[in-house]
Amino acid sequence: MARCLIALGGNLCGSEALFQRAIQQLDAGGDRVLAVSRNFETRAVGEEAGGGFLNAAAVLETAAAPLRLLERLQAIESECGRERLLRWGPRTLDLDLLLFGDSVQWESRLILPHPAMWLRRFVLSSAVAVAGDMWHPQLGQSIDQLWRQLCTSELMVSVNLSAELVQAEDFAGFLEQPMQHGAVCFQRPDTAVEADVNWFARLELRRADLRNPPWSYPEAYPGARTLVLFVRSPENAIEQLRQTATAITG
Repeated sequence: MARCLIALGGNLCGSEALFQRAIQQLDAGGDRVLAVSRNFETRAVGEEAGGGFLNAAAVLETAAAPLRLLERLQAIESECGRERLLRWGPRTLDLDLLLFGDSVQWESRLILPHPAMWLRRFVLSSAVAVAGDMWHPQLGQSIDQLWRQLCTSELMVSVNLSAELVQAEDFAGFLEQPMQHGAVCFQRPDTAVEADVNWFARLELRRADLRNPPWSYPEAYPGARTLVLFVRSPENAIEQLRQTATAITG
């Protein structure tokens, strides 16, 4: 049996009732639900996401393989009216598999642990309530430790450009001055006043294309506390930085 962490989210009418329905279906389908957090109201991330969200977390035990559990979660989403028309758009129910025991994998259908769970306040605020002792096998930290880091008063985020963006005319001078967004400060590492800045996260910006549109994940693990953002333009890059800051700060 594997101990798993599931995130629940939604921002359309009836999401709260759908949370209960999803938990009931999981518990009745062979998995054992061990704990469920209360619902948290969180800000939407992105201009097309709609209004505020409800988020929650659940811990369950399962004998299923990771992909089989993912298929069950997606089937429950569909039964609850989930339509995947727009990435990061409004939704009735979102069920994300965050942790599956100590499993680590990076595949097109399933990435474990979830690649962005460690910096998303709307995920950790509910996860810490029921799974503070669960372990992130790549970062070597508990959910409680990840949450405490996220609550730091100032979070420094290093922004690195891929070689093609460094050489691109449209990105010349990009982020010459640090960009502050709430508690999050984005800056290029070569502008750091101190060489030993305690970076909360590292962002790597790459040029988006048909294979890797904005908000997609790279084909391989980018490294600990590193997130890859595929961008179309400096304006798109700034917007993705802002949305990342919103995810971090809530």
